[in-house]
Order: sequence, then C-alpha cells, then structure tokens
Amino acid sequence: MGPSVRHRAPRSGAGFKGSVRQEARTSHFAVRLWDADDLLDEVFRHYDALGSELRSRLPLTRVWAVAAGDLP
Repeated sequence: MGPSVRHRAPRSGAGFKGSVRQEARTSHFAVRLWDADDLLDEVFRHYDALGSELRSRLPLTRVWAVAAGDLP
C-alpha cells in the first residue's frame, strides 16, 4: 500500500508564464510546476508501480517499435 499523503502540484497543458515560474522559484514553499510533458513522463515512469485499481482506471499498453535510425 502506498503513502497516505496525496501530493498535488500545479500543472498546465499549455506551459507556464515566466512570472509563474519566477514566483515558484522565490516562493517560501517548495513548488514543482508540471506541464503536460512532465506529467506524462512521470505517469510513464511510475505506471508499473501503480496499484491495480488505478491502472484499471488508466489502462495503458506498452508498445515497442524499431527506431527509424536503426533501420538498414
């Protein structure tokens, strides 16, 4: 069973304005800003460790492909 504390982070699908990033750097509290790419990176990085109930609510399938640079 995972930790009982839920972590919330400000997130944005369109990115953050410079003033928001500056405020996060100078804030008294530690703040991590997540844009859409950051959120997806974290979901992909930790998906296998998620509980089965959460994985059933967010069903993903890993797909392997040959990188274009590796083709003859």
